[in-house]
Amino acid sequence: MDIRNSDTPVHGPQRSGKKGKLPLSFQDEREIIDLVADIDNGDVCFFPRETKRGLRFLSSLRARSFDQRESPDFEDVSASLLLEAMIVDDHPRNAKGKKDVTRARQSEVRRELLDAGWDQLAPNATLFANVSSGLPTDLDHNYRAYVEHFTRTVTAHANKEKVYRDKQPGFDLGFLILDESTAYHETAGTFAATSGDRMHFWFTDAAFLDVLRASGVDSVIWATPYKLSLERDIGIFPLPELTIIDVPLLSRITAEKYDPARMRSAEV
Repeated sequence: MDIRNSDTPVHGPQRSGKKGKLPLSFQDEREIIDLVADIDNGDVCFFPRETKRGLRFLSSLRARSFDQRESPDFEDVSASLLLEAMIVDDHPRNAKGKKDVTRARQSEVRRELLDAGWDQLAPNATLFANVSSGLPTDLDHNYRAYVEHFTRTVTAHANKEKVYRDKQPGFDLGFLILDESTAYHETAGTFAATSGDRMHFWFTDAAFLDVLRASGVDSVIWATPYKLSLERDIGIFPLPELTIIDVPLLSRITAEKYDPARMRSAEV
C-alpha cells in the first residue's frame, strides 16, 4: 500500500473488531535485505576499491543467504558473515533527538488508515507513506541533521560490536545501513555560479568515514535509494544506490571535507 498524497482525507472500509498493525515500511530488517538484494550491479560501488570481502557480502545478499537472528540481525554461516541493520535519515529532530516532523506525519497517516479499517482490507500489507512535512527544504532535509543522526545511530550499534562478534567468533561483521537521506551539494557561495557547486559524495565524506573507522566493523553496506540529483547539462547525475566499504582500508585514504554551512539538499 503506497500513500502518494497523505494530505488527502482517508476513507476506507468500516471498522469492525480489533485494530490491526499495518506496519510502516522497513520496520522489519528483512525488508532492508530484500531491497538491497535487488539493486542492479550497475548501481553498486565498492570503496575504496573492490575486495574479496566486499564481494562475499554482495554475493550473500544477492543469494538471500542471510538468516535472521536476534543479535546481530543476520548471519550467513556458510560464508562466515554477520550483518547488523539500521536506518538513518537527514530530518532534523527535536531537542531530545527522537522525533522529526516527517516521522510524526507518517504515524498520523498510519493512524488514519487504521481508523478507516484499511488493515482489515489488506491485513498483510506494509505501508509506504510518502508524506509531505510541509516544511521548507532546509528544515526538512538538513546536512547537519544527517551527520548527527548517522553518527548517533552507527555509534550506538558500534558500541555492541564486541557482543556481536562473540556470537560467532571469526566471522566478518558488517553494518547494513538504509540511508533515507536526499542527495546534497556544497554550494560555491551566494554570488557564485550554480555550476560551481560541488557534488556531495557521502562515502568519501570525513564526517561519516571518521564514524565508520571508529566502529570496529569489517564492512559497511550502505544503501542510498533516494539520492537523486538533477543537473542542468546532463539531467540525472548518476549516483550509486549501494556502496560497499571495506572499513580497514579507510585508514589508507584521505577523506573529503565539506563545509556544513554551504551544504544544501538537492531536493527541490
